[in-house]
This record gives sequence, C-alpha cells and structure tokens, in this order.
Amino acid sequence: MPDSSYKYNSPFIVFLSLVMAMACLLFAPEAWALTENYTPTALDYIFYTFTLCGVVFSAAIITAYREYQWLVYVLLAFLLIINVASMDGTLAHLIGENDFVIWVVPFLLSASIASYGYAVIALRLEQAHTLARFRKIFFALSCVSALFPLSSYFWLGSISLAVMWMPVNILFFGMILGQILPPLTWRSTGRLQTLFIRTFPIVVGLFTVGTYLVHFSFLDFTPLELNVLNRIILIVFAFFSMTIVVWQAFASAREKQAAELRALEAARKEAEMQLTLAQAESDYQKARSVAARNRTRLATVSHDLKQPISALRISIDHLQRIRAGQGTEKLARAVDYIDSLAQSYSNEEPTDELTDGVDENVNGRKIPVAIRVFADTLRQMFIDEALQRDIKLKIVDTDHWINVEPLSAMRTMTNLIANAISHADATRILVGFRSKGDKIIFQVHDNGCGMSPQVLDQALLPGCKGDTSTGQGLGLAIVQELCLHQNMIFTLESSPGRGTSATIELERISPPT
Repeated sequence: MPDSSYKYNSPFIVFLSLVMAMACLLFAPEAWALTENYTPTALDYIFYTFTLCGVVFSAAIITAYREYQWLVYVLLAFLLIINVASMDGTLAHLIGENDFVIWVVPFLLSASIASYGYAVIALRLEQAHTLARFRKIFFALSCVSALFPLSSYFWLGSISLAVMWMPVNILFFGMILGQILPPLTWRSTGRLQTLFIRTFPIVVGLFTVGTYLVHFSFLDFTPLELNVLNRIILIVFAFFSMTIVVWQAFASAREKQAAELRALEAARKEAEMQLTLAQAESDYQKARSVAARNRTRLATVSHDLKQPISALRISIDHLQRIRAGQGTEKLARAVDYIDSLAQSYSNEEPTDELTDGVDENVNGRKIPVAIRVFADTLRQMFIDEALQRDIKLKIVDTDHWINVEPLSAMRTMTNLIANAISHADATRILVGFRSKGDKIIFQVHDNGCGMSPQVLDQALLPGCKGDTSTGQGLGLAIVQELCLHQNMIFTLESSPGRGTSATIELERISPPT
C-alpha cells in the first residue's frame, strides 16, 4: 500500500500530459539549433565555466554528505551541458569541425542522454509512492531511446538523419519534462522545500514550451538565438534540479545523522542499564556473602548453646525426681523448645529469604535492613493463622531501608500483629510501611472492637489484659519497652467499635552501596 506521507497534486500530472502533447505537435523533424562554423566568444566560456562550476560544486556537496545516490543527477546535468555544447558548435570548435561532429554527435548525445535520463527517473521514483507504478514505462522509454545510438551504424547511411531527429526530439523533451516527477515523490522537510518542488515543473515546463511555441508560431529564431534560449532553459532546469537534489541530499544526511544519534542514545541507555544490572548483581552477591557469614555465626552460637542446654536438662531431671508434677513439665517443654531452636539454626540449609536485605558492614547493635525482609517474614509468620481465624491480613511494604536492631524491631512488629490477631476481634488487619520525611512509619490497623480511653491508658501496663484475653498482658508493654530502648516512637490509638491503630516510627536510611 502506498505510503500516505508522500503527497502530490493531480494537476501536475495533467500539466505534464498537456506539455507532452504540445511537444509532439510542435517539434519539427530536425535538430533544435545545430550551428556550423561557430567560434566561441568570451561569453561562451563564461557560460560553460559557470555551469560546470555549479555541477562540480553540487557534486562536492553531495559527496561531502556521502549521499552518493544523488550523483546520478550531477552526471545528468554534466551530460546536458555537453549536449548544448554539441549543438551550438562549441564542441565542434574544440575537437575539430566536420559533418559527423556537427550533425551526428548531437543526435547520438541527445538519444543517449534521453536513455540515461529516463533510467534516472525510474530509479529515483520512491517505491512507496503511487507514481512508482510508472517505473516500467520509464525503463521502457530508456530502452527505446538507447536503440537510436546503438543501431545508428545500420541505418545512418540509408535513413535521413532529419527523419530520425523527430522521435529523438520527442523522447529528449519527454525526458526533460519527466524529471519533475521524482521530486514529487520525495519526502520534503518543510513548507519551503515543498513549495520549491512544486514550482519546479511550472517554471521549467512553461518556460520551455513557451519558448518553442513562440519560435514556431510567431518568431522564427535563428540558430544562434535558439542556442541562447537553449542555454537559458538549461540554466533554469539546472538551477531548480540541482537545488532540489542538494537540498534533498542535505535532508537525507541530516535524517541519517539523527537516526545515528538516536541509535547512540539507545546504546548509551542500554549500557547504563547493563551497568546498573551489574551493580545490582554485585550488591546481591555481596549481601549473600554477608548473609552466609551471619548464618555461620548463628550456627556457631547455636552449637555453643548445646552444652548449657544439656546442663539444664540434667538439672530439670533432678528437679522432676524431687518435685514431680510441680511445674517441672512446663520448664522441660521450654527447654525442649529452646533446644529445638538451637538444633534448627545449627542444621538448616542457607536461605536468602531473611538475609537479602542485611548490610555487609555491621557496626554496633543497629544495622541497615531492607523493609521487604521484615514484610516477607511477617507474611510467612501470620498469613496462615489469619486465614484460620477468617481474618483478611494485608501487608504492604516499600523498597526503603531502615536502621534498626533487627531482633528488637522484629519483636515489636510480631507482638503488634499477634495482639491484633488474637485479641482485637477483627475481620481485617492492615500492616503497612510508608515513608514520611526521614522516617518509615510502621502501622498495624485493625477493624476490631477497639478500646475506650480508660482501657487504652491501661493497655500499655505490664500484665494488663482484657476480660476475654487468654494471654499474659505483656505484648504491648514489651513493644513499648523495646521502642523506648531503641529510640523508636510508639503510639497507640483506638476507639470503641472502630478498631485500633498501632504506629512505630523507624529511622529511614539510603540503601547501602
């Protein structure tokens, strides 16, 4: 399907058809103006110097931009200059004057240039444009034009050259006028260039047809006068065509440069992304190394606990023999529990779940920890229990880091969530971490029964609990004590029938590097 970004007006095609029809009617079966015994003047040398310099200048610009596909037009302009020189007698004066140079060479040049010009038209019609369907016609016209110089050896002695000039003139003029089509299919870079391209066929076509219409209808120009007119037509045609070609070459080069810059920018962003990924991988491996050392340290501590636990067991066995059934069973179970914990820490395989967010440089009691470490751990600890109690538990985390003593922070968080699950009589519990300035706000909010102001004042006292509570009444007191020692601000808000919100302010820090 043709590309809709290419635009042209149908009146140009109508105009071209009229011009071609007029050319067929007007051109006589003889050359335009073949001049004999002509001696070039200073004005002739100025003209050819000027036109050749223009061609060389255009070629230099196109070559500098490396848009070599546009050099076909430079060659066409050069051949047109040679053709004019062959007709006005300048070429014959330079290489030697005889009938072949005066009459045959211009014919061969005109037919050859017509063949080359039609090929240029076919090649430079953009494939995506609707005019590209005429490519085959222009290639055919190129082949027809090429037959005249290629077959001249066989008919030149038997057919009058004047008769052969008629189809060559028509083909040549058709080629000149056909050069207006390729620019109509090119992408323009602005209104000025579009206006220039659309002015090109009007100016060149009207000037050319008008000149020969006046010649054949009113004034019978002499060969010298026709040579001057041919030169003017050549200058007008060359000016428009070379300007459009150089302009298009510049636009193509600029578009190519912009594409290269976009490619470089994309490559730069890709490199930055790869560097970021490499840094993230390095940080991840570093965190894994720290976690492995911490696990090793924990396993060593757990191993060291075995001896004290064994001593406790001996003492408990002794107490059981002396004071059987007097609380020693609970003590034995507690020791069994501690022993199982030590065994689990000593024997468990390395895991990344709880250590990915621990910083490598641990100085003092507080260390940088990623919030997601706490969030993932809290989900694993409470999600199943909440489901069993038909409580909708939602935990929302962030990508920030906090500076805390991990065990104390985890104890405060687990006590608040456990207290909400066990004692709030809630159906929904929201646990969230959010950023507020240089703080991270950890909040546990439930939609449970809530507490009155009097009960709320007593809730933080050790041993204080509700009438229906089966706990020890220590959870909130422990949270308050831990927050006090760790310089964390703990607040508790509640209203009867509207639930309770527990909040802890944590110190936010930048991710470790």
